[in-house]
Amino acid sequence: MKKGLKKVIGAGLALSMVFSMAACGQKSGDSSDSASGSEDKTKIVVMPKVVGIDYYNAVKQGVDEAAKELGDKVEVTWQGPTEATVDKQIEMLETIIPTQPDVICIAANDPDAIKPTLEKAEKAGIKVVSWDADANTRDIFVNLVDYTTFGNAIIDSMADQIGEEGDIAIITTTFTAVNQVLWIDAIKARIEEKYPNINIVDTREAGEDTQKANTLASDLMKSYSDLKGIIALGAPNLPGAVDAVVAAGKTGDVVVCGNSTPNTMKSYLKDGSIRDVQLWSAPDHGYLTVYTAYTLATSGIEAGKAFEAGKLGEFTPEKDDLSMNISLPLVEFTKDNVDDFDF
Repeated sequence: MKKGLKKVIGAGLALSMVFSMAACGQKSGDSSDSASGSEDKTKIVVMPKVVGIDYYNAVKQGVDEAAKELGDKVEVTWQGPTEATVDKQIEMLETIIPTQPDVICIAANDPDAIKPTLEKAEKAGIKVVSWDADANTRDIFVNLVDYTTFGNAIIDSMADQIGEEGDIAIITTTFTAVNQVLWIDAIKARIEEKYPNINIVDTREAGEDTQKANTLASDLMKSYSDLKGIIALGAPNLPGAVDAVVAAGKTGDVVVCGNSTPNTMKSYLKDGSIRDVQLWSAPDHGYLTVYTAYTLATSGIEAGKAFEAGKLGEFTPEKDDLSMNISLPLVEFTKDNVDDFDF
C-alpha cells in the first residue's frame, strides 16, 4: 500500500472571484496575483460534507499543509456547506463547475443524488476524487480506512467490554453515506462470524449533530432497558452519546464505542468514560487527498502503480468496481497515547 508511513498516527482567478463571496470558501497555500501564474497552477477544490465541525477542521490542517508544500504548483480551495445535505453540495458544485477547476474532491453526503452533478463535471473535463464518503462517479477514491478493518475494530472493542453478549444499538450519520453503510455491514458480518450472542436492536440516524446523537442515545437507553452498548459513528456523534451515558449514570453499564478526533475525546478517555476511540489521521487524510488530486491532474494515476504522496510516502491504488482506491491505516486512541496526537 505505502512506504514510510507510520501506522499510528483552486482555483484560478474566476474561481477566486466566486469563492471570495462564499462564507464557506477558503483558499489553502500560497497563490499568485498574476493571471499567468494562476493559469499554470493545478486548481483543486476540496469539498467536505459540512464545514465548521472539529473533524473537518482537522482534515483542513492536512489540506493546508499539502497546499503549502506544493506551493505555486497548486491553488487549493476548501469549500463546503454549513448543513450536511447533498442538496447544498449540489448547489455549490453547480457554481464551481463553470469555473473549470482541474479537480473536484468530494465527500459525498449522498452518492446517488450527487452522481448527475459529478457526471456533469467530468463531461466538462474536470477530474473527480471522492474522499471520506465515496461517490458513484469518480476517478479515484481516497478512503479513510479499510471498511472491514474499521468495522472489526469497533465491534471487537465492544465485544471485549460487554463480554461478547447482549443488546447493542448503533447511531449513524445517515443511512445513505457509503462509509457508514459499509462500516455497519462490516460490524454485522463480524457479529455473525464471531459474536452470535450480540444483538443489534436498533440503528438510528443523527446526521453530524452532537446534540441529536445525545438525544438519540438517551432515547435508546430508555427504550431498551437491557441495552449494554452503543456504537456511535461520526466524529460529532460519539461525544454526544458518551455524554448521554454519563448523564444517565450508566458509565460502565452501557459501553460506548465509535470514531472521533483525539482532541474531542481526550477528556473522556482520561476520565474513563470511554476506553478507546477508533479513527485514522484526519490531517493525513486531507494531505493525501490534495496530493492524490495533484498527481491525478498532472502525471496521472494508475491502479497497481505507486505514486508519491509527500511525507506520507508511496501509495499504490487498488482497482475496484468503479475505478480505483487507496486508504489510510487505522489508529486507535486510548488514554495512554491520546496526548501523542493534536487534531
